[in-house]
Amino acid sequence: MLTSVVTGPDRKRYPMNLRRALITAVTMAVLPTAALVAAPGAYAAGAGAGAGAAREQLPSCYDVATTDGSYEQKTLKLVQTDADGPVTRGGDWRSFRATVTNIGSRPVKTLDMSVYIWRQVEDEDPVIGRFVAFEYKSGKNGKWTPVDRGASGRFVTNGVLKAGQSVTYQLRLRATADLPAHMRWADISVDSSFVDHYRFPDGRVVACRAGETGQNKVRITDATMP
Repeated sequence: MLTSVVTGPDRKRYPMNLRRALITAVTMAVLPTAALVAAPGAYAAGAGAGAGAAREQLPSCYDVATTDGSYEQKTLKLVQTDADGPVTRGGDWRSFRATVTNIGSRPVKTLDMSVYIWRQVEDEDPVIGRFVAFEYKSGKNGKWTPVDRGASGRFVTNGVLKAGQSVTYQLRLRATADLPAHMRWADISVDSSFVDHYRFPDGRVVACRAGETGQNKVRITDATMP
């Protein structure tokens, strides 16, 4: 299930770009090259730290376009599956998948992928990310590998995805037993993003970041007592 707004009886609805600014309970980490499950040849080596810092400074293509015209992302399509089942405090790992497809006519050479859990609750402390761990299945050795939940931003991966090609990532998450009892719901998001370019009517071209997010609301439950 892919959504661009936050839904639920106890939450307001926000556009995707505003939702990102409001998130206060995010733990984000980008999936390394080894997370590739399908089409291993479509993933290139990562860029250096300097290039990564420069890319992080790029504005959103939607923000760039607000002053003059509009922007429509027509390159990446992301589908997140098996992610809407319950998460149990102190329970076992629960797996899900995310597939990103290049639906455009040109190759993407700057693909980044990230996964995180969050709650749209202002100034919530502690944040839910402290109690939930993610792992990805390595396409290189088939082993489950921790996603760095302590990362505050993206690691640059510079993935390459040819036109018409898809990549599937296998992920899983687990909640600790001490996850606070009042946290009864959360959202799992997988982001795909790349560097695009927006052309203004006067001919100016601005580099910017765009992409698509797969989002699933999950219910948090307590372990069943024997």
